[in-house]
Amino acid sequence: MSTGLMIGIDIGGTKTLMIVTNREGSILAQHKQPTIQARQPSAFFAALFEQVHHLLSTIDRTIAHIEGIGIGLPGAVNVATGVITHIPALPLDGVSLIKQIEPFYQGALYLDNDVNVAALGEHWKGAGIGKKHMIMLTVGTGIGGAVILNDTLFRGADYTAGEVSYFVVDHQPEQRSLEVVNSHEFGRFESHASGTGIGIYARQWLTSQQADATHPIVVHAGGDIEHVQAVDVLMLAQAGNSDAQEIMNVPIDYMAAGIANMISLLNPECVVIGGGVADSSYYIEQLSQRIQQFTPIHAQLVPAVLGNVAGALGAVYGVLNDPLMMNPHSR
Repeated sequence: MSTGLMIGIDIGGTKTLMIVTNREGSILAQHKQPTIQARQPSAFFAALFEQVHHLLSTIDRTIAHIEGIGIGLPGAVNVATGVITHIPALPLDGVSLIKQIEPFYQGALYLDNDVNVAALGEHWKGAGIGKKHMIMLTVGTGIGGAVILNDTLFRGADYTAGEVSYFVVDHQPEQRSLEVVNSHEFGRFESHASGTGIGIYARQWLTSQQADATHPIVVHAGGDIEHVQAVDVLMLAQAGNSDAQEIMNVPIDYMAAGIANMISLLNPECVVIGGGVADSSYYIEQLSQRIQQFTPIHAQLVPAVLGNVAGALGAVYGVLNDPLMMNPHSR
């Protein structure tokens, strides 16, 4: 029985979105809920598939009607083996996803990290439609990246291509640490240019200027400098506040340098920016201008357009099109 029904699941550190689609990517049902908190992988996936069954019941379907499931996770996945190699937000390190999922579903399965599936979603149905070569960056707590070349997700030797958080755009030999960085640490690039980095720098800048509770940025954050976050600075910069724009100069310069390096190396048609910063036209415009100061190679800089469904749609795309699609019965 061919139904053409697919499921896409985007598991985040705090929220999980699952959708049911047809093969064309039209969403037939969706549900968002807090990410399951379970200590054991078996309990996690049992609860996850309870939610899948509930979603399917809303359209009078069962798991038997599903032709493929794609799942995006907030960590590194070896897509050849289905083993999670690093996932700080969930107790699934070293877990074989195929073995955990097989008791509940035995059909076509696609597994990948959350940024890769978001990039696939934007490439299929969003800001990257019609682009053969595309980079996607998600800017939030950290910075994630994904690369699509010749309409295919580029993974690298160990399936970690796109880990741009470890870019070095501020190298100062006399100040460098002699310690080796590991995958559990915040990368140099995201320390400066992520939403977290923007918030830290903003609080430092306001403190250095002896700003008090009446400063517009602090007021926007509720009257306490320690509560200032990237969103406060971005909204004030968008509104024309000169202090907010001065604060944003530094993280935008770091981001522009990093993106210019990516453009110079890969020559993409576009760079898609996701995360909260993508909502700020000021940020996108300033970033675009400064990239042009670093490289003569042109790439269109555009905000992501799919919002929180990008990852789930990309997971569906993975099941339908990706050559690394897996079927547990074949292993």
